Amino acid sequence: MEAREELMSELEQPRSRLRSIVLLAGRALLAVILLVLLFQFVNVSDVVTSFLTARIEYLAGALLLVVPNLGLQMLKWRYFVRLINPQSTNFETAASLLFGISLGTVTPGQIGEFGGRALRHTSIPVGAIVGLTMVDRLQMMCVMGIAGTASLTILLHLGTVLRALLVGLAVAVFLGLFFNPKVVPFLISRVRLKMLRRPWVQDFNEAVAVFRSRQLIIALLLSVTFYLVIYLQMFILLNAFSSVKPGDAFLGFAAMMFLKALIPIFLGDLGIREASSVYFYSLRGIAAATSLDASLLLFVINVLFPSILGLFFVPKLPSK
Repeated sequence: MEAREELMSELEQPRSRLRSIVLLAGRALLAVILLVLLFQFVNVSDVVTSFLTARIEYLAGALLLVVPNLGLQMLKWRYFVRLINPQSTNFETAASLLFGISLGTVTPGQIGEFGGRALRHTSIPVGAIVGLTMVDRLQMMCVMGIAGTASLTILLHLGTVLRALLVGLAVAVFLGLFFNPKVVPFLISRVRLKMLRRPWVQDFNEAVAVFRSRQLIIALLLSVTFYLVIYLQMFILLNAFSSVKPGDAFLGFAAMMFLKALIPIFLGDLGIREASSVYFYSLRGIAAATSLDASLLLFVINVLFPSILGLFFVPKLPSK
């Protein structure tokens, strides 16, 4: 019986691999199609002219902010892993984060970030790394959810009462989820799957359970600060092409970040980031060329550059 199961498993592996490749290719094609469609509604010459006349000092400022951007991510990830293993080194932490960004860039919804971080950590069980990464991603989703909901209610000109109800509900739900990450393992445990009995699932649950109020408050401060750094980068990039007020910059940014988090089907979020930026900023009277150039550069600075850097930390896997 066991031999038969092993044989079936071996036969299923090529099919599963082929299915993954097809899905990956399909999502990459979807991102390309979305970008092509986007450029049908945006004047390409305006985009090029805007880019060529950009203020260099603003572009340099946004580029320099990648240092605190990555620094805050590393600080938070270091804080997380040392809750499990205080002896975890700074190099291992940095390598894990950067390689996670590399794998996340080439996978829909940056799901590869889970595997990338796990592959570079040898001092912490894989299940624990997946659990910590899940908490990290969940916390950023909560921050984006609160800011994004508030921004959407303003951009869509909802009534005062409805706006207050939606924002209040978003704050209650997302803060409740932020300070109760154990909800996720609880919901997963309700699903009766054979894989949930594997040892790594126990490591996953224990990693999520390690968080207490103090750790969660510190994580909230780090998450909000990181979010504001990205916003500042976007604000500077927008003003490199044309004058944009801080409030307008934040409304479009917050709505875009929330939408791309809700639709995690594109490689590196490429396409949905640019399309949503053009749409939301157009509601504030900002030129499509400005928002498109800014969002593309935000991707290059915060995703492409770190992912290239992460390639230097590709782990050496056993030949088997």
